[in-house]
Amino acid sequence: MKNVKLEEGDELLSFDVVSLFTSIPVELAIQVATDVLSKNATLQDRSTIPVDDIVDLLDFCLSTTNFKYNNTYYQQIFGTAMGSPVSAVMANL
Repeated sequence: MKNVKLEEGDELLSFDVVSLFTSIPVELAIQVATDVLSKNATLQDRSTIPVDDIVDLLDFCLSTTNFKYNNTYYQQIFGTAMGSPVSAVMANL
């Protein structure tokens, strides 16, 4: 950025994502994943697991997020979990 010169009328913007994963509704993520998997013509060539089973496993992973803070256990009730590999996939979908 040191070598970038802004001209008159130019604006510098930053697009920061705030709470990206925790703002993804799990129900919507499941619906989108189901649609994408159902329309994937090569899925059967790469996996013997039926779409319904994959979706059930995905739902379980996204709906059972527990964490410990200050020696107290909590269950996340909205959004996908920060730090979960599947959350990044859902955000991309």
